[in-house]
Amino acid sequence: MKGLPWWIAFLAALVGAACGTSPAPATPGTAVGARAPVAVAAEPQAMPAPSTPDRQTPDAPFRQLAPAPGPEPTFTPPHWKRFKLKNGLEVFLVEFHDLPLIDFNLMIKTGGAANPPDRAGLADLTANMLDEGTKTRSALEIADQIAALGATLSTGGTWDASNVSLSTLTKNLDPALAIFADVVQNPAFDAKEFGRVRDNLVTAIARRKDSPPTVATLALTRILYGAKHPYGWPMAGSDAPIKKLTPADLRAFYDANYRPNNAALIVAGDTSEAALRAKLEAAFKPWRARHVGAHKLPAPAGATTATKIYLIDKADAPQSSIRVGLVGIERQSPDYFPVTVMNLIFGGGFYRLDLNLREGKGWTYGARSTFDSRRTPGPFSAGGEFVAPHSADSVAEILKELTNIRDSDVTDAEISRAKDQIIKSFPARFATRANVAAQLAELAIFGFPDSYVADYTRKIGAVTKDDVRRVARKYLDPGRLAIVVVGDRKSIEAPLAKLAPVELRDLEGDPIALVAPGTPPR
Repeated sequence: MKGLPWWIAFLAALVGAACGTSPAPATPGTAVGARAPVAVAAEPQAMPAPSTPDRQTPDAPFRQLAPAPGPEPTFTPPHWKRFKLKNGLEVFLVEFHDLPLIDFNLMIKTGGAANPPDRAGLADLTANMLDEGTKTRSALEIADQIAALGATLSTGGTWDASNVSLSTLTKNLDPALAIFADVVQNPAFDAKEFGRVRDNLVTAIARRKDSPPTVATLALTRILYGAKHPYGWPMAGSDAPIKKLTPADLRAFYDANYRPNNAALIVAGDTSEAALRAKLEAAFKPWRARHVGAHKLPAPAGATTATKIYLIDKADAPQSSIRVGLVGIERQSPDYFPVTVMNLIFGGGFYRLDLNLREGKGWTYGARSTFDSRRTPGPFSAGGEFVAPHSADSVAEILKELTNIRDSDVTDAEISRAKDQIIKSFPARFATRANVAAQLAELAIFGFPDSYVADYTRKIGAVTKDDVRRVARKYLDPGRLAIVVVGDRKSIEAPLAKLAPVELRDLEGDPIALVAPGTPPR
């Protein structure tokens, strides 16, 4: 260490000591600097294991046996009662006293299916404007008062109904009900608020064209039903029809359809008929009944007499949105139950379409099929989003699965699993007050008897393999399918043309007029 600073020598000594490499002290007869002999410790010998007899706990045989299945649990739907107010409003009441909450769901039995062909979106916009101001409350006052009560209020609609819903604490029932009744009976349809809501809607409509899945879904219904049928247009409307609408249009639609004799109020929560009836009579006393005309829909006028592919160009798209469809069934059809089972096996869950196209081929994250059942037959659709190079292959596989479920019986395992899934998930439809209100809304909208809910699982359980094959052959006709593909035309048109004739459509689903070569521009 000579010549090194003292502190470096000191640190080196410390490091050496820590690492066990410092020189051993000299012993007699050993030269300084020579390594001292290292003593090698004898390797420890393993101790012999003690000899003990086998031990067995008293419950060992019991632990080796799987528990026997118990009896199949049965589900009893909650009890409800019906009564009518003096103005004709039908009320469904389900009592729940476990929590101090009450949910209201007012169903107007008129929805998007009543839109005139040139007024697409009228019903939906009317419903959305209900809470945008009344004759005595502005939109901000409604929002502030509802928030102060810790309540929620919303409006919306479907093809078959429009609705206003309220959820409130029991202790705040009176002030919350007053706001709810005001929104239902006294919408202002203020021109300023209307302009704001309509402008936001027009912006949202413009963004739809950037979503190939949305474009494909909307184009399918346009092709199936045609431009003169309400179903041929989006529920929320389209750009040109929405821009035509005025507050007067909304007022006329409201006056013609928002009547107590064309409505049902579902109440679920911490109240009783004795406590609720008088409050409802007072809150809705000014609401007067009036004749509501029937809305007869035209027959679907889509091009579905022969299977055809409708191609919408999305240049350089890495995936294609595919929808294979036709007109399906109405909600009141006696075939609804076998169709529900059949569709689940085909593609309503993780069954044939997914097992083939996702698990087997790896061309998609998921493929699904749906029957959208309404008062009149809604659309059937099957498809998903697929990697572009396999667009035509994916269409071919969907058609193959459709043919298979028509031409051969489903397996015992498939039908057992499908029915089990539907039946055992049925109680979840009654898990919350809002869920219960939604289930009872079906009774009101479609005119089902009270026994319908209790009979639902029994009718699903009665579906047979013959039923599945029968409805598949009845409703899945491979000779008149509309196949919509949104994707990169230059790379997928030729393979698609080998499957069926191809027709070009625009982003709205309307035909593209092909200009002959040499035709001067307009």
